[in-house]
Amino acid sequence: MTKKNPRLAANVARVPKAVRRTLRPSAPKSIDFPIDKLPTELIHMICVYLKPTELANLRLVSRLATSIALEYMVPEVHLILAKDNFAQLKALAEHPIASKYVTSLFFEADKLGVLPRKHWEHIVAGPEYVRQIEELRLRGRPCPHASDRSLRTYKRELVKLSTTPRHHYTEEEMDQAFGKYCDFIQFQQDLQDVAAQEKEVAEAMKHFPHLKQMTMATQSCIRGWTMKLSKTFAPAFCNYYETDNQRDDMSEPLGLQQMRSLLLGAYHAGLKVEDLQCGVVSWRILQQDAETFTRMRDSVSNVKNLRLEFATGDADYDTPRAELETEACSSYLEAGCLRDFVTAAPALEHLQIGFQFNEPTWPTYLKHVVGEHHWPSLKTVKLEMIGTSEDDLVSFCSRHAGTLRSLHLTSVGLVDGEWFSAFHRMRKVLTLDSMVVAGRLEGLDEGLDFDIGSDEYSPELKEGIEAYFLGPCSKDEASLDDFLDFYLPNTDDWWSESDSNDDMW
Repeated sequence: MTKKNPRLAANVARVPKAVRRTLRPSAPKSIDFPIDKLPTELIHMICVYLKPTELANLRLVSRLATSIALEYMVPEVHLILAKDNFAQLKALAEHPIASKYVTSLFFEADKLGVLPRKHWEHIVAGPEYVRQIEELRLRGRPCPHASDRSLRTYKRELVKLSTTPRHHYTEEEMDQAFGKYCDFIQFQQDLQDVAAQEKEVAEAMKHFPHLKQMTMATQSCIRGWTMKLSKTFAPAFCNYYETDNQRDDMSEPLGLQQMRSLLLGAYHAGLKVEDLQCGVVSWRILQQDAETFTRMRDSVSNVKNLRLEFATGDADYDTPRAELETEACSSYLEAGCLRDFVTAAPALEHLQIGFQFNEPTWPTYLKHVVGEHHWPSLKTVKLEMIGTSEDDLVSFCSRHAGTLRSLHLTSVGLVDGEWFSAFHRMRKVLTLDSMVVAGRLEGLDEGLDFDIGSDEYSPELKEGIEAYFLGPCSKDEASLDDFLDFYLPNTDDWWSESDSNDDMW
């Protein structure tokens, strides 16, 4: 039997035991989650809530994520009259994937006006001044029929703004800003001289096969002045733009070239545009040679939603009547060019036609806008600053009684007939979900004033007329007078009180 070695045992006993250390928990392993395994509908739902920067990262994950994320990154192209912006438009058009997902083009077409350094520095606006101007714009300037008191209040606010410090820039910053301002002016003039604008827009549109909506805005119409416009021009941003002004023979009619570039671009690209919104553009956009007008008209053949707002002179209510173009506009549109343009869209569902001025004459008449045309799917109509006869208005409503559900009349004038009679006849043929009267509805004897800034504004009468058109109509429908007596039994007392208040002033 082998004996144990005591020395070896003693040495083994003297060896200290190893200290057992507790293991730290290891970091959790990253889980690879292939987004391709998600349903396509779920990826779309995720993209709705992501910011553009997050979408840019998501599109790098997989091919499927790339195609879906791009749909939410560039659905709309926002174009302004700046060199860098046109370069971005070209880059997007040349992108093989992103260009296929562009469905809308928004052209913020305000053009900077040419000013010498001294005048430019006088009107250049800082952020605080721009904010105050925007607040005054949102409240709106008084209408041409507003009271003297409203006009005095508005002028006092303008005087107050004129004494407000406009900017806090140093002289060096002003020099740099004016240099930037001159660069913008030169670029915009080069576009006009060589017609490069139409060429570049047309070339870009050829790469946007799914473009369905085109919007052109000037003077903050349709959309307010965007941050993109102010940031691009800042601190050269001065709120001074070219207008359709006959006092300056070198001035391009407001928005004419920009809108023409969109329409011709859509024509050459063969696009099927369904939504065209334009405001405000000079009425001279319709004053084109026969070939150009035909191409512009063909570009709207698939439009379902059409909005056109026309300028007939300098967009300033202080402009003398002699400098407005309403008479020239009315005479030219009498030949039917506006009617030919509007009726070129047989599938029209929503129609909005408006003008900026109705003095010293109506810029056009309803029969020169729609003629005897019938749109089988027309649902919404908005008319502003347009003249018409009672028979023409009733006839238009009768032709579209089966589909028309919303009617807006703003500052429309009857050159023949009476408003209460027209409303009663229209009520017999229409079944509306929405009826709006606004501004001042002119008549042969007297008008109906629905302008909130006017002393003659009657909210009760506005409410009564709009309510008169709602709901189904029976054969024994009451006249508007009888309806108002039943619907607004105290209207006469209110009118008497209003008359007495006027006498006090």
